[in-house]
Amino acid sequence: MPIQHPSVSVYQSLSNVIAHRGASGSAPENTAAAMREAVKLGADWAEVDIAISSDGQAVVFHDHNLVRCTNGKGLLIQKSLEELKQLDAGSWFSPFYQGERILTLTELLMLAESLELNLNLEIKPTIGREAETVWAMQQALRRTPFSQHILLSSFNQQALLAAAEHLPEYTRALNVEAIPKDWQERLDTVNAEGLHFSDDFVEPHMIYEVRDSGTPMACFTVNDFETAQRLYQLGVNAVFTDHPERLLLDAEPVGRH
Repeated sequence: MPIQHPSVSVYQSLSNVIAHRGASGSAPENTAAAMREAVKLGADWAEVDIAISSDGQAVVFHDHNLVRCTNGKGLLIQKSLEELKQLDAGSWFSPFYQGERILTLTELLMLAESLELNLNLEIKPTIGREAETVWAMQQALRRTPFSQHILLSSFNQQALLAAAEHLPEYTRALNVEAIPKDWQERLDTVNAEGLHFSDDFVEPHMIYEVRDSGTPMACFTVNDFETAQRLYQLGVNAVFTDHPERLLLDAEPVGRH
């Protein structure tokens, strides 16, 4: 099956501010609470991380290991969905969030639909399980009614190639830490439209080069208003933030949209 581009780019509808793993500065990341808090704080886009359980179910979780964000131990990929659902994914952040659970992608889509929240789904596969992760995402996306916008992204090139094959209708972005000199070649290789990079490695001359090509850009993770404004002025379309309330002080950031 030939790799395809989406017929309409979601970047035309992307907001300047994207809640990173939900409002992860105010609630436990990637949970229902973080999604609700993001909307409460004014965000209409959230970025979340998608992996799979041992029985091939798409779940919303960032780390390969369960220790940091749950009361569990071991690797996510080695736990069944039933085992994952028994874990507390909120108390590590605050006792107030005790009882938050790891979401399935299906549950996330249903929640986001009710909140009218658009989603950047970052594919976070275990190496070697890229196609299985994308397949699980496909199953959830195809069976769950969802009318909001979706953007797919990943650091993993194999995951993006699998997404281009199995989910060709969705706009795709390549994640990198620093913008590489061969950025255009890398985008072409995985058939991605957007480039997302880290604020730790901002190089204005590289941003200008990408901007002048017309390639959409987003930058992670930006938690202060001044830095966000500087990035918009350089030509970055959007920023990911743990604290959307800090960046949504101005409805219309200066610079390019």
